Amino acid sequence: MKSTRQWHYSLTGVFLIAIVCGLIAISSSPAFGQAPAKTAPPFKPTKFKPVCTQPSYPAPAPAKSPEIDAQCGLAGSGAGPEGQQNMAKNNFCATGAPQTITIDDLKNLQAQVEKNPAINFGNENKGTRKKGPTTNRAPLKKLGEGKLVTLKAFVLIARQEGPESVNCEKNVPDQPAFHDIHISLVASADVDDECAGVVAEMSPHHRPDAWTHGNVEKVSKLKLPVRVTGHLYFDSSHFPCSNGQGSGEGNPKRVSLWEIHPIYKFEVCTGNCDGAGTWVPLDEWVKQQK
Repeated sequence: MKSTRQWHYSLTGVFLIAIVCGLIAISSSPAFGQAPAKTAPPFKPTKFKPVCTQPSYPAPAPAKSPEIDAQCGLAGSGAGPEGQQNMAKNNFCATGAPQTITIDDLKNLQAQVEKNPAINFGNENKGTRKKGPTTNRAPLKKLGEGKLVTLKAFVLIARQEGPESVNCEKNVPDQPAFHDIHISLVASADVDDECAGVVAEMSPHHRPDAWTHGNVEKVSKLKLPVRVTGHLYFDSSHFPCSNGQGSGEGNPKRVSLWEIHPIYKFEVCTGNCDGAGTWVPLDEWVKQQK
């Protein structure tokens, strides 16, 4: 049987343990009078529905409606500025006669952005400029974001992208049909430096069956000129190359953050390429190779 002193020690130990546990609970809970931290709402699949009544989807239409169109809406899995940027990436509503642009034009647009400290971009803060996505896209629209443009160039390399916020990231299957195709475009077949080029992206939404990473790579290996038409967009989540060098992990190499994204039309030159050119849609070109 325990003595009175032993019982006293035991009760004291229990009391101290209770105090410690209480302090831990208090330190891990929200401060008194402070609302608990908000958690992200669960992902809800939504249909892909452009804001315009007659979107300019690429042709020909895929034989079967892509599964992503029924699962991932315009904003992807992004919210706030990221959601707004995703909606720009998914814009199939640019209209009118396409404006012909060059890689030099996109370099000049990048220079104009860099002169405006109010336009934030990059994957980290740099100096007085805050990282992206940009919180106000109005200055970008004044520079041309949202226009329908056409760029003649050469495919340096095509890459099959992985999960990204614009395409609902890990909330959809990790398969090529649910991801973008990233295309590096350069001004000449002799250019082999990605830092000299710009980016165009084939969206998985309403993507023609012939628009595959493999088929675009075939065009690249043959060094054929291409004509890419689509929505002009500024990718404010990254940095461009600097002094001919990449800007580190998370920053795909390109001379300008201005892209054609998404692509509405992708054509391959099959003749008179130094002149007016004979331009064939990618799906027709693929058929000709068989």
